[in-house]
Amino acid sequence: MLASALAQVLGLAADALEMIGVAARLHDVGKIGIPDSVLLKPGPLDAAEWVIMRGHSERGERIVLADSGLPWRNKLASIIRHHHEHYDGGGYPDGLCGQAIPLLSRLLAVVDSYDAMTEPRPYQPARSHREVMGALADERGNKHDPQMVDLMLSLPEAWFARLDRPR
Repeated sequence: MLASALAQVLGLAADALEMIGVAARLHDVGKIGIPDSVLLKPGPLDAAEWVIMRGHSERGERIVLADSGLPWRNKLASIIRHHHEHYDGGGYPDGLCGQAIPLLSRLLAVVDSYDAMTEPRPYQPARSHREVMGALADERGNKHDPQMVDLMLSLPEAWFARLDRPR
């Protein structure tokens, strides 16, 4: 999985590698409460639909916190809550910026963007690896942590192709 592989390249400790793997699987669990009419809408979301969609990170946090048997539940909940924060402070739900965003949330954010752009969605077709890397470069320092983007950009395309990413 891309998130775990990037965490390994960063040299993070074994528990962080395991934690990011779990967080990557659970990061959108809060979407469970979003109507299909919003999740699968083929066009742009209106303002009311965006409010609903943006609530998924906080809902995901609550779901994880409610699971008392989940290892690292407080840290996982924080990663999930903040995976849509933008490095420049323009994200949600709290408008955090820069280093105030948990490291694993910053890592997950760039991976989530990569996955969102390389997989077909109801509102857009899949983009090529090259196109997505260009888009991530454009988001460097704005939406995404420059360190995370630089790490993604430094890896050869073949490295991404060999990853066993769940679809």
